[in-house]
Amino acid sequence: MKISKKLKNATFEYDEEAKTFFITDSNANKISLNKVYSFAFMRFVVRIAQRNWFRKQKTVDKAEEAMVSLEDEKQDHPDQLFMFEE
Repeated sequence: MKISKKLKNATFEYDEEAKTFFITDSNANKISLNKVYSFAFMRFVVRIAQRNWFRKQKTVDKAEEAMVSLEDEKQDHPDQLFMFEE
């Protein structure tokens, strides 16, 4: 069974019987990878995708006015929940 995915500039194809992964570009250049190299290629692609995904997710406010100062607030926050009041 062959699985293929055509994109604008490349075609990806996997042949389950031969256990090979083919990458074909728009100029008909073709690369074939055996199952070990195709697995290594897929791990590489997933790592790059995760790296780019997590890079977009991490945003940190570094402005000083956005930082919380505990020294200024000596009293308890009104939204705190007290279990036992004396």
